[in-house]
Amino acid sequence: MLDNLASDCGSAPNIMNFSAEILNSLGFGVVIISAENHQIVYSNSKLLSMSGHAREDILGKQCHDLLCPAEKGACPISDLGQPIDNSERFLICADGKRLPVLKTAVPLNIGGSQFFMESIIDNSLQKDIRDMLSNTNENLKTEIEKHAKAQDKLKHLAYHDYLTILPNRLLFVEELNHAIFLAQRSSKMLAVLFLDLDGFKMINDTMGHVTGDQLLLAISKRLTDTVRKSDIVARIGGDEFIVMIEHVENVDGVKAFMDKILASFNKPFTIKEQELFVTTSLGAAIYPADGDNADVLIQNADIAMYKAKELGRNQGLLCTPDMQKSVSEYMKLSHQLYRALDRNELELYYQPQIECTSHKIIGVEALARWNHPTLGLIYPKKFIPIAEKTGLIHSIGEWVIRTACNQNKAWQNAGLPKIPVAVNLSVLQFNNPNLAQRTETILRETGLSPEYLDLEITESIIMREIIAVVDTLNELKQMGISISIDDFGTEYSSLQYLKQLPVDKIKIAMPFVQGAETNLKDQAITKSILVLAEKMGLRVIAEGVETQKQLSFLTQSHCTEAQGYFFSRPLPVQEVEEILRKGVACSLDEKT
Repeated sequence: MLDNLASDCGSAPNIMNFSAEILNSLGFGVVIISAENHQIVYSNSKLLSMSGHAREDILGKQCHDLLCPAEKGACPISDLGQPIDNSERFLICADGKRLPVLKTAVPLNIGGSQFFMESIIDNSLQKDIRDMLSNTNENLKTEIEKHAKAQDKLKHLAYHDYLTILPNRLLFVEELNHAIFLAQRSSKMLAVLFLDLDGFKMINDTMGHVTGDQLLLAISKRLTDTVRKSDIVARIGGDEFIVMIEHVENVDGVKAFMDKILASFNKPFTIKEQELFVTTSLGAAIYPADGDNADVLIQNADIAMYKAKELGRNQGLLCTPDMQKSVSEYMKLSHQLYRALDRNELELYYQPQIECTSHKIIGVEALARWNHPTLGLIYPKKFIPIAEKTGLIHSIGEWVIRTACNQNKAWQNAGLPKIPVAVNLSVLQFNNPNLAQRTETILRETGLSPEYLDLEITESIIMREIIAVVDTLNELKQMGISISIDDFGTEYSSLQYLKQLPVDKIKIAMPFVQGAETNLKDQAITKSILVLAEKMGLRVIAEGVETQKQLSFLTQSHCTEAQGYFFSRPLPVQEVEEILRKGVACSLDEKT
């Protein structure tokens, strides 16, 4: 073993005491270097395999030619006194490539001579890992930057309207709440203006959504140019905008802002080289009088806007306590109406329809009533519009038809006169394509013959939904159901559509009947309707008859049927049954 080491060491006889066999068995490279001249005097087998050098090519060479970039006289450990421990170096391989290594050097004193023993560990894998980590870090940095930009974009989309790039409702509420906080500290007023464009749907329907979008963009710019830079304009719906006006001095200042915005719509908007005129309805709520938080202020401005629309559009209104009370009552009734059917709070009253000369009962009209647990009896005029706006009209309307048919069949089974029951239909019920089918099902399930059901529609329904109405009425008529037009004479196009509809009877509107008592024009209109109906083979019933004089005029004008308080007001089931048993109704004169 010592002989082998001696041959390995060559010119270093004093290190014969080391075993070359042990050094060659190590899993890392080892070289021994003379401290005096920095020549390599020993290399183990692992270093030779790592570098690809032959032993004779290494022995006697300067260490910096193989392992260390330091020039002679600048050796870190011998000349500079610096330790070398896991220092990153490159091993110059036989093919000229540089192999990354970790080098550790320790001094040796062997036989009075100074040497360095250097351990060389292959660091190529670790370097690859570091390079990979470095690249990964760069990639991660790039991805993080992309993600941050995407987050910024998403945040912008979350807080802004996609079309106009104006703030949306979410951002507007945040800004409004912040402004309210500042106004509280400074005891200042601010206002919220709610705008809804008038007739925008018609523009979309007739000119297309592309033109509609361009108009919205033009309106957005017009609004932002009209208000101050400190004010905020937001788009919160299809054709709804909302404006926050800060630092308002008084109510007159708010009105001035409203007038300024309304005036800005006086000029046309030029879209595709075409001038378009559009107006807006505007409502305003003022902090702190109309609310102390964003949601309440927006809600109250919205209330005022809807009131402006009801009063004719193209105007602005300030929110008032009466408006808030009305809407509060409406919302309360809306929620309670949802449970009215389940709680059996709805009831049908019936008003007799009379043959004018004999006073014989020839039919009844079913009229819904809501027995509210705390408000008492509520009439259709108050709760049917709520049902129409909430969509409850479909379930309530079907309940009315079913209940009326059931009741009429029960009266017939009890031996009472077989007469038709009339039921009013809402315009929204005609939007249900299954109206005729559902009515047929009800007749079948209740057992009532179709000839004893009379469905009434108002002229307003005909005017708004003529195509759908004609098709549906034809289906109902084919079943054998009678069709009546209610409030006849109140719409200007009545005669235009009368010949298209499968109508059996028309009801002269109450204003004409009651006006005929003293007004010659009302008398002329009533007589004209009677003559028209006779020529077209239609029955006529006058509604709202309240006096003997009105009845006498109708009888003299050859009107054969009437309905009104002169004979009977609408009655609950038990009371109307008593009249049906008699078969005739007493007039007011007879009752007194």
